[in-house]
Amino acid sequence: MPLAKRPSMADRRGAIVSLLVGQEQSSIADLADRFAVSQMTIRRDLERLAAEGRVTIGRGEARLSYYSGIEPKYAAKQRVNAALKAQIARYAADNFVADGDVILLEGGTTVTAMAHGLDAKTGLTVITNGMYTVNELVRLLPDATIISTGGILRDLSFTYVGPQAEEMLANLHANTFFMSASGFTMKQGLTDPNPLEVQIRKQMIKCAERVVVLLDSTKFGLISTITTARTSELDVVITDEGAPPSDVKQLRSAGVDVRVVPGAGGASANTAQGLPAAPAA
Repeated sequence: MPLAKRPSMADRRGAIVSLLVGQEQSSIADLADRFAVSQMTIRRDLERLAAEGRVTIGRGEARLSYYSGIEPKYAAKQRVNAALKAQIARYAADNFVADGDVILLEGGTTVTAMAHGLDAKTGLTVITNGMYTVNELVRLLPDATIISTGGILRDLSFTYVGPQAEEMLANLHANTFFMSASGFTMKQGLTDPNPLEVQIRKQMIKCAERVVVLLDSTKFGLISTITTARTSELDVVITDEGAPPSDVKQLRSAGVDVRVVPGAGGASANTAQGLPAAPAA
């Protein structure tokens, strides 16, 4: 019986990218085992993919590059920094949602995690474009009024997008819009890879009196394909102790209320005590 043909170098590199779309990141050792090649060979593959802007390499692992315009699947996003996202989401729910509020939640994994912190609130109306977000809200907030935008369902992110969703939002008004992003820099603002997602988030910003961003520290310094919101459009940024102090200082200087969740993320001189963050010195 003939031996199975080993994938070509180009096929292997394509397969690595496809794998990362499904799980967003993988260790070099695991990739070497999966493709039955040496770690040195995998490193050469990853270095070429990194040079093409398709992956990033660090600490013995590879992940999709936010510069690539390639978007990981929803389940992959759920697994990355899950505990950190949960802490940030809980802080947002505890400190920026009041009984009777009308709130907008985009369908990303960090914002969806807020559902677990809203069960003590009463009289909420929650508007979202996330299918998974709706499922979580219905399960955890049986007394809340849940409004789904409808529209075209993206099977990669399980979010509703398109002109129907945008038209639905155009007639709605909310106290607060909670959002996240694939990357953030002071120059480019919040950035994301998909134009349809960007458009619906832009519409959500228009609907809300206040924009609160849930942004774990790994997103700072990353730039994805399209700007979703400029720094001037943000009211609050909630992050963790790994956030770069220089970015925190610049955001505060720009008038953004930055909250650094205590006990979440890496060590930092910035702390939050559940009160508005004082401007950095």
